[in-house]
Amino acid sequence: MKRMPTLVDGLDEILNGGLFEGGVYIFEGPPGVGKTTLANQIAYTLARREIRTLYVTMLAESHARMLQHMEQQIFFDQQEVSARVFYVSGYREFEQGGLKAVVSLLRGELMRYRASLLVIDGLVVDRLESMANDSVRQFVHELQSLVSAMSCTCLVLTSGHGNALSAEQTMVDGIFAFEDHGFHWRAERRMHVRKFRGSQIIRGQHTFCISTQGLQFFPRLESLPLVDANARLGKAKISTGLHALDDVLRGNGLLSGSASAVIGQTGTGKTTLALAFAAASDTDSRGLVLSCTELAADLRRLGSDVGLGIEAAITSGALVIKNLGHEDESMDEMGHKLLRLVDELKIRRLVVDGIAGLADTLAFPERGYRFLGRLLLELRRREVTSLFTVDPDALAVAAGTPLADGVTGWFDNVFIFDPVSAKDRRVNQRVLAISKVRGGGTDQTSVDVFVSPPLG
Repeated sequence: MKRMPTLVDGLDEILNGGLFEGGVYIFEGPPGVGKTTLANQIAYTLARREIRTLYVTMLAESHARMLQHMEQQIFFDQQEVSARVFYVSGYREFEQGGLKAVVSLLRGELMRYRASLLVIDGLVVDRLESMANDSVRQFVHELQSLVSAMSCTCLVLTSGHGNALSAEQTMVDGIFAFEDHGFHWRAERRMHVRKFRGSQIIRGQHTFCISTQGLQFFPRLESLPLVDANARLGKAKISTGLHALDDVLRGNGLLSGSASAVIGQTGTGKTTLALAFAAASDTDSRGLVLSCTELAADLRRLGSDVGLGIEAAITSGALVIKNLGHEDESMDEMGHKLLRLVDELKIRRLVVDGIAGLADTLAFPERGYRFLGRLLLELRRREVTSLFTVDPDALAVAAGTPLADGVTGWFDNVFIFDPVSAKDRRVNQRVLAISKVRGGGTDQTSVDVFVSPPLG
C-alpha cells in the first residue's frame, strides 16, 4: 500500500511512515485543540510537493475567516490558495440534502480539482447522532469507495470524543483522538491513535504543541524503536573538571559516555560542580548546559564568580548554555529538544541542571523512571558524557514523590553532597560522597570541595 507522508514533525514517526493512500481517517476532539490547523498544515506542506488538496467545510464560518487565522502560520502560502489548495463549502448541501448531497458534492469537486487529499472539516457529532444510522453508515461507505477509486486520502474532522461516528468507526482506516488536558493551572495537548489499519504504530498517548510553525508531535521517548540498544561505555576517561575529584577516581576521570547524578540540597554546590564539568569542554568535545531552574545569564555569572572558565569556553564556541522547560513544555518535548540539540551541535559533554524541571510535568510520576532510562541510553548511544543535578526536595515537590532509589540506578556514577552543618566544617567547605563509580572505582569514599571566589 502506498503511503502519503504528512510531513508533520513527529507525526509520521508515530505512524511509521504516514497515512495510506485511499484511507479515511477521523480526527476527533474538542474545538480549539488543533484539528483544523493540522489539516491545513498537511495541505500546504504537501502543496510544496505539487500535491493538491480539496478542503470542504461543513460549517457556516467563511473561508476568508479561516484563512485569516492561517496567515499567522509559517506553513501558510497565499499563492497556493485555489492553486493547489481548494476550499469548498458543503454547508448548503448538508442543510438541504443531508449526507447524500454531500457525497455528490465531493464526487464532482474531486473530479474537478484532481485532489490527492480530501479534508472534510466540521462534521458535528450532535447532528450526526440525530440522523438514522443507515444514512451515516452509507455516507462512510460511499466516502471510502469514492476516495479509494480516486486514489485520494481523506481526513474527517469532527468535534466528537470517543464516538465520533458511532459504530461507523469500525469502517474507517484510522481514528486520531485529540485532547487538551489541564493540570496544575496548565494544559498539555495530547494525541492518541485509537485505530490505524495496515501498519504498526507507536501506540498510546503522545504530546504535541502548537506554534507559528504549526503542530509538532513528540513521540513517547521510551516507546521509540531501539537503535544500537547495546550501546556500551567508552574506554576513554573524561575529566570532571575538578582535579581533586579526578585524583581520587581511579583512571583520573569518568568513562566516556557515562551518566552521572550529583545529588544535594539547595546551596550545597551541585550547580558549581556541574559548571566545572561543563567548563572543561573544548572545540573537539563540545559542551551543552541545559538549565531547568536558572537563567543562562545567571549561570555565566556564577561561573565567573567562582573562577571557572565558562566565559572562555562560550567565546571559543566550545560551550553552549540554554534553558529547558520554561514554556510549559511536556516531558517528551524536553527530551526530544535535548536530543535534537545534542545532534545539531555535536555535543559530547552535557549538563542538565535541575532534574526537577523534567519532573514538573504530568507524565513524570507514571513514566519518569522509564523515560529517564531511555534518555540516558540515547545519550550513551551518541557517546555523550552527561551530568544531571538532583535536589531531592525540589524533585519531591515537582514529581509529587520522593527520589526513588531505582532512579539513581540508571546512572553510572552517583555523587552526593553530605548535609554537613556549617559549624562542623570549614568556611566554603563541602563534602562530596562518592556513592557509585562505573569502571575503575575510587581510592576513597569522599572528597572535600571548596567553593570560593578566586584570589584577587
